[in-house]
Amino acid sequence: MSLNWRDLTSSRRARWPIVQGAVARPRLRALLTQARVLLVVAPAGFGKTTALAAGAPGLGGPGAWLTLDADDADPQVLAGGLALAVEDLPGGAGAAALLDAGASPRRVAARVADVLDACGALLVLDEAQHLTGSLASDVLRELVSGGAGRVALLSRVPLTLPDLTRLETQGDVQHLSATDLAFTADEVGELLCTLNVPATGADVRLAHAVTEGWPIAVRFLAQAAAQGRVHLRQLADLDGGEAQLGTLFTYLAQEVIGPLDPELRVLLTRSSVFEELTPELLEAVLNQPQARELLDALAGSGIFLTRVGDEGYRAHPLLRAHLRAGLPAAEVRTLSARGAAYFEATGRPRRAMAAHLLSGNAQRAAQLLSAYGRVWLRIGRVTLIERSLGRLPKEAWTPDLHALAGDALRLSSRYGEALAAYAQAAPLERALGEVQVALDTVQPDLAWEALDIAEQLAPAEQRDTVRRLRAENLLNAGQLAEAVKLSPSLAGGVRYALRSGDLSRALTLALEAARGEAGGARAAQNHREGLLLASFLHALLGEPDLAIRRAREGLAEGARLESPFVQALALARLGHALVAAGQTEQARQAYEDARVLARGVAGRLQVEPLMGLSYLAGLSGDVGRAASLRAEAVMPTAGDSYMQALLHLTSALGTLHAELSSAVDLTEARAAFMTCGDRFGLAAVALAAFAAGQGDAAPAAAAAAQFPFLLARRTLLSPYPDRARRAALLARLVAAVPDTAGALRAAARDLGYPDVPSPTDAPGFEVHVQVLDRLAVTRGDDPRPRDWGRAKARDLLALLAVHEDGLARDTAQETLFPEADPGVGERNFRVTLHALGQVLEEGAPSGAFLERGEWLRLRRGPDLHIDLHSARALLAQATGTPGRLDALLRLPAQVADTELAVVQQEAERYAARLPEALSAEAICALELGHPDRAAKAAERALSLDPAHEPAARVLMRVCHLRGGASALRRVYANLRASLCEMGLEPLPDTSALYRALGGTL
Repeated sequence: MSLNWRDLTSSRRARWPIVQGAVARPRLRALLTQARVLLVVAPAGFGKTTALAAGAPGLGGPGAWLTLDADDADPQVLAGGLALAVEDLPGGAGAAALLDAGASPRRVAARVADVLDACGALLVLDEAQHLTGSLASDVLRELVSGGAGRVALLSRVPLTLPDLTRLETQGDVQHLSATDLAFTADEVGELLCTLNVPATGADVRLAHAVTEGWPIAVRFLAQAAAQGRVHLRQLADLDGGEAQLGTLFTYLAQEVIGPLDPELRVLLTRSSVFEELTPELLEAVLNQPQARELLDALAGSGIFLTRVGDEGYRAHPLLRAHLRAGLPAAEVRTLSARGAAYFEATGRPRRAMAAHLLSGNAQRAAQLLSAYGRVWLRIGRVTLIERSLGRLPKEAWTPDLHALAGDALRLSSRYGEALAAYAQAAPLERALGEVQVALDTVQPDLAWEALDIAEQLAPAEQRDTVRRLRAENLLNAGQLAEAVKLSPSLAGGVRYALRSGDLSRALTLALEAARGEAGGARAAQNHREGLLLASFLHALLGEPDLAIRRAREGLAEGARLESPFVQALALARLGHALVAAGQTEQARQAYEDARVLARGVAGRLQVEPLMGLSYLAGLSGDVGRAASLRAEAVMPTAGDSYMQALLHLTSALGTLHAELSSAVDLTEARAAFMTCGDRFGLAAVALAAFAAGQGDAAPAAAAAAQFPFLLARRTLLSPYPDRARRAALLARLVAAVPDTAGALRAAARDLGYPDVPSPTDAPGFEVHVQVLDRLAVTRGDDPRPRDWGRAKARDLLALLAVHEDGLARDTAQETLFPEADPGVGERNFRVTLHALGQVLEEGAPSGAFLERGEWLRLRRGPDLHIDLHSARALLAQATGTPGRLDALLRLPAQVADTELAVVQQEAERYAARLPEALSAEAICALELGHPDRAAKAAERALSLDPAHEPAARVLMRVCHLRGGASALRRVYANLRASLCEMGLEPLPDTSALYRALGGTL
């Protein structure tokens, strides 16, 4: 009796795995959806199955699963498994029917591929390392041949299959490795939160460091912590003392260590007291002359050893913890003492200190920490200092170590704890520490007393340092002249350039500083971070995209440095950048996030988010709320006059931008900027005062001439956020002070005018005329269409929009009132023309947008936008012009419907030209090797004209390239149906192409 194909496989292997307790990992999910074929290669325990099974809701479309085993090397067994896997998908029963009819495995695989293509499904083949042999490769070739379906291959070893190599060269394969599957610190935190394990940021970072993101270890640790078997804050014990996680790692360690040769096992166990293993270390400390050969043997045995440098290795922390727990305490101390002597002799103080701590020699460890601690802090090793101090017994602490602890805590933005540590240092170090805290948090009033003490106590060799600190504090206080007098070199710094109003030089210096900071080993610079200074300067200069980018880079750098101060400041700077970009709601969220992150760090960090929120409150018209937020922000400035000036100006600008000029108060801002000598700040105040009707034209015009970008583009401190009001202000200034016309001509061009406009040509608002889809007129940012007044005004607008160069008044009158007596028609037309003028020009000088007289015309310009004219210009561009395809895709489908024959004719032309243009762009994109873009253009053309054969031919070619036979058939069938409705058949060229691509008529 012959076996049925169902007897060769098991339905259990074709079920989607059920995963419990997994956390959402958007980063990983994004990687899983980036290509048509996904290849995930990683050893056991790295969560390949969990990643795909748990990520199903976000992977798009339905899914099917098949777990392979050794039997699937037989293509008949593999085909049976595939048929079971897709059986529940739409049309999936067809694969089983083919097997029932005796079809070949390759044909079954082709049907499975069609099923995946038709519904855009994902097929996961787990344990894909079993796909060996040429016959199984033939089946795989059909599965990955193309179409909208996707295939994921999960394997423990790299797959060497010819078809995968071909797809890789086409960019159709996304590779994921063990590195991609490893948990990030954020994902570790999310898992702990899901299991209700309380964890600080430091706890999460330590848990990530201990597990190195290894998924099975991360989950093991999280579950143990949830059950109370592990306390996260004691994980540092893995580096010394009793290993808390050793017992949890027993099972995994036995899996790895059990098969080892006894000599290798002894070597690995005794060397577990050291973080890094080298042949020289093992020869000197363990008296192992064959250390090099034994280490190489260990590395090739599959143990968790990571290569470090040319000859060194590092064991996984969990493995070291487990092994060290099995050593007698006396042996640990003896080996550590030998190691400490070796490390000191070879000039490696950090390793020596760790070994001394493990050996119990706290006094020598304290001496090394005192000698090298500040050097390590300068290169950003804050966590090393904190953990080393934490492992020193209190009786080994000295006043110098208390000062070092204060420095480490200060660099971690833990200012209250830093001050407490400095309080136990020697008097001079205490005073210097308090000054540094005040400087770091930009609170100059808090530094003066400590500076006086430091000057009294400082020996001769430290007096220059104290003088420099006082100068920096004067700079923070906004007393620039006094600061430079005391320390002339400060004049060459970025913060002096910023606070004196030399923005271009400040930006150059900030970017130079940022290049030296990003990614390097260093301590956080807090408010001195180059990226964050650059972001702020970009916002002041009206470069919001760059400002947003620098702020986000600074936020990432703050996370890398583990500095809540830098992260909170970065969020505030992101808020400023978003305000300059006009994204006020996103800015509000950034400011609120900054405030939350700043709590408990430093009061000064609240100032900038409060400043931004005060501006937004004023912008919304809530003057009382704006004043309250401003008052709340003033106190933490602690004597910083520059920040006070910026705060008062920004708050005033919010009310000015809301057109509440009577509530604008610039007195405090002007006075504070005068104290600093900031010419840019004073210029911004002068322009705001003139805009609010509180200042003269002359100083405002001079300010605009000196800083024209304040009018040319939206900046954080521009007198108005919108282009139209800034243009109107520019026109008023030049009209009042004609001599500034030359200086402001470039700004006028940036605003869209060929030359400096007159006040009558810059009404202060924009009008948008919509003729595509519907007839409507909107004004400024108000999306509500304006009332027509008279119905015929709507027709007149459509008529004028169609005639870009205008038309004779008599012609327009005859078109609108063809059957009226001349006198009646003239009167009705005059009323209609007046009504249209009211719709377009209310609040603007007559003639600003509508040219009247014997010749009528819409006056196109930066303040009047007509969508039909923009569409015509786009359609007239050459095929392949950069950006044209995307712009065509955004165009509405039709011209608004009216009864005017001339507008109907325009609608017919538009309806014909748009699909033609899209089809031409599709052909061009396909020729340039961009099938996805070609498909978008062709699909849009066919949605407008389902019988458009050139577009259908492009789409058929794309389907063929993707290997989607069913999609090819659908495109041709839809085209035939559309043509049939008109009594037509596809052109011979179209039918011939369909047959050439493999279609059957």
